[in-house]
Amino acid sequence: MKKHNSRISARAAALLCALALLLPVLSSCSKGGEFAPPAGYTAASDEKADFHFYVPDKWTVDYSTAAAGAYFSAADPSSVSVMAWELPHTDTTLDEWWTLNREEIEQVFDNFELESEENTTIDGLYAKKYVYTASLGGFDYRFLQAAAIKGTSVYLFTYASTAENYEAHLDDVNSMLGYLLLK
Repeated sequence: MKKHNSRISARAAALLCALALLLPVLSSCSKGGEFAPPAGYTAASDEKADFHFYVPDKWTVDYSTAAAGAYFSAADPSSVSVMAWELPHTDTTLDEWWTLNREEIEQVFDNFELESEENTTIDGLYAKKYVYTASLGGFDYRFLQAAAIKGTSVYLFTYASTAENYEAHLDDVNSMLGYLLLK
């Protein structure tokens, strides 16, 4: 009988050790399921959002709009944002969505010019990335938008910058896209 109890004790000890090793991993999630930001990043989305969006600590989270977003600095207002909304039809494709989005962009901005369109992923989902230029109020801007569809929602990441500052933030922007998690 003692041999049986020692096997149970050894299993219990092994189980406790395994739980102790997993505790730091399990504690990185809050009650609401929100993941802690990666090192050097801060959350730019709240718990109610349909996504987790993180920006580098050197960016300033912007709470003044409905979108989750941030800007680089007052001197360089390059900005990033993420929005999600329901699609008008459950069978809408990314190409169909982009056609509608592009029409809306062209109604707001002048001199719209699509530079590139490529397939990518967001949180493991098929996505498309669009880079374009446009002007507003006499200023020229360059944009990167990445969109993915999950369920009946489209998720849109937007990076906007003046043409001269666009390249300076691409490493940060690509990292932000890599950390974007869709619920």
